[in-house]
Amino acid sequence: MDDRPIDADVIVAGGGPAGSAAAIACAARGLRVILCERERPGRDRPGETLHPGIEPLLGQLGVADRLAAVVGARHAGIWIEWGGPRRFEPFGSDTSGPWQGFQVWRADFDTLLLTRARELGVEVRQPCTVTAVLNPDRVPYSVMTDAGPLTARMVVDATGMAHWLGRALKIPSPARSPRLHARYGYVEGSCPSRDEAPSLVGDASGWTWTAGVRPNLYQWTRISFRDRPDADWLPEEFQTLTPRARSRGADVTWRMATTAAGAGWFMAGDAAATLDPTSSHGVLKAIMSGMTAGHLIAAVLHGKAPAAEAASAYHGWLAEWFAADTSRLATFYRDLGAAGFS
Repeated sequence: MDDRPIDADVIVAGGGPAGSAAAIACAARGLRVILCERERPGRDRPGETLHPGIEPLLGQLGVADRLAAVVGARHAGIWIEWGGPRRFEPFGSDTSGPWQGFQVWRADFDTLLLTRARELGVEVRQPCTVTAVLNPDRVPYSVMTDAGPLTARMVVDATGMAHWLGRALKIPSPARSPRLHARYGYVEGSCPSRDEAPSLVGDASGWTWTAGVRPNLYQWTRISFRDRPDADWLPEEFQTLTPRARSRGADVTWRMATTAAGAGWFMAGDAAATLDPTSSHGVLKAIMSGMTAGHLIAAVLHGKAPAAEAASAYHGWLAEWFAADTSRLATFYRDLGAAGFS
C-alpha cells in the first residue's frame, strides 16, 4: 500500500472525449475523480464528424440537449468515391426520417464534455500533465504530474496516441498495419459542395477526406500510401480557399495495446486502440470506451465486480471490436490496390 493519502478514487489522464466520458461515468456513480488535461482549452483537434449513433450516448452523459450549441452543420450521409463510381452513402433512417450526422467544432465539443464533468464534481486540472507512474507494481497508484504527485485507487489513460500509461508500464502496442501518416488542416472560404455533405475519395495513391465544419470553415485529411503530402498541400476542391494555419501530421498506424486494462488501471480511446480515420466513428468509439471503462471501474470500487474479471472483460470487448474494424478496413484498402494490408 502506498504511504500517500488517497487524493481521489480515480485519476483520468486526458480530457478528450474518452477521458471526459470516463470521468463523467465514474462521477455519476459517486466516485471522486481528478482529470488532468495537458492542453489549454481551445486547441484545434480533428474528428469533427459525429455519427448519429452518438446521440443516445450523449444523453447518458447528460449533454444531448446541449449538442446543438456546438454543431456547425448536419448531413444525412457521406459522398464516397472509393476505387469506383461516386455514390452517396446515407447514415440510415427510421420512421422519423433520415438520420443526420453532426459537424462540430472539436474544441467546443470537448469543452462541453469537460463542463459536464465539472458539474458532477470532477476536479479538472488544466493544463496539467501526468508524467510518470511512481509505483507501477502497487495499487493504489501514485502518479507524478507537473503540479506534484497524486494517488488514486484507479487510473485511466485517455492520452490518445501518446499512450502514456502503456509506455510507463511497458505494455506494447504493436503495429497492425503498414505505417500510415495522416496530414490534416483547415481552410476558410466557401465550398458549397462540402456544405451539402462530407466526401471521402480514395484510389491506389491514398485517400482524401473533406468536410464543412461550420459556416465558411472546412477540414481536410489526407493519407498517401507513397510520398507524404507537402505541408502546404490542399485538396483540389479547396485550392481557392485560404488555409487557417499550417497543416499538421499524425501517425495513424493501426495499433492496439496487448493489454488494455489491469488491476488498478484502464486505457480508453486511442490510448487503448488506434485506427486511421477511415474507420469512422472515432469520437463515438472513444466515448463508448470511456463510458465502459467508467462503468467497470465503479463496479470494481463499489465491490460489485472482481478487478481481474472486469479488466479481462474490457480488454476482450475492445479486442473483438478492433479485430472486426481492422478486417473491414483491410478489405477497403485491398480494394484500392494498397499493399501490405492482410
